[in-house]
Amino acid sequence: MSEMLQSGRVAEIASVPSVGEAPQGIGMAVAFDWGLVVQIIAMPFVGFLLGSGSVSPLKGANLSPLVLALISWPFAILLGIFGEGVRRGWRWTRLVQIVANSLGFLGGLATLPSLWHSIQAGNYWPVVTSVILVIFSPLIAWRLSRPATGRWFRTVSSAQARTRHGGAWPWLILLWSIVGGVLQAIASLQR
Repeated sequence: MSEMLQSGRVAEIASVPSVGEAPQGIGMAVAFDWGLVVQIIAMPFVGFLLGSGSVSPLKGANLSPLVLALISWPFAILLGIFGEGVRRGWRWTRLVQIVANSLGFLGGLATLPSLWHSIQAGNYWPVVTSVILVIFSPLIAWRLSRPATGRWFRTVSSAQARTRHGGAWPWLILLWSIVGGVLQAIASLQR
């Protein structure tokens, strides 16, 4: 009996990750996803407040900001669920996040010439988009692609992930998401 207890304790100790093996990039990834949610929801209202008019593919439809917001809610909800999946350690979300942020980085590189022209014209708002895509996107992809993060996603249960990323953690991430999402909504309307 004591051998079983001892071997159970050894297995328990062996499963505790060391400090260097902690998952990386999860907070940034969730803030990125939730920031997109905030941007999607805020754009119709920010556009209305800034006098930019309709800010959607339905531009010719001349819809009110409330109707545009309601139309965008399903997309925002899906992105919010995806971000929550990253927080909860759902395995498939890690790969999708890495691919999406890698593509975002390439898209950010493609925006650099127009960023230069905007800065020369005195419009500095596109810097927000470029910083997010050129700096934060590859950083998120790189940190999520670390072996320790991959091991964490393969071994963690949703309950363990919620415990690790619980308490004040989601509220701090939400705060960063609101700031980034509103700034990006303004930046996308100031082109």
